[in-house]
Amino acid sequence: MELISGKMTSKGQITIPKEIRDKLNVNEGDQFRFLISEDNIKIEPIKKKLLSNAIGRITATEPIDLQKMRGIVQEKIAKELFSEEMDEQDD
Repeated sequence: MELISGKMTSKGQITIPKEIRDKLNVNEGDQFRFLISEDNIKIEPIKKKLLSNAIGRITATEPIDLQKMRGIVQEKIAKELFSEEMDEQDD
């Protein structure tokens, strides 16, 4: 086990030493989760899941109508929520 220290500013900001940033693979703007128990506090980075990392970049052969796309997604979500609500009422 290695002891590495950092320091807190008057605004409560903590400097994470470079060795730890490199090990956690974190960069400016990344967020962290604080897991607090009776006798322990763990800090872990919240890994962002980017769609481009999962499937690569998407190229379009024609313009994309974002309003239409949002409408389709909202309609699908509304149907799913309505369906779940109906299922709960049946129980």
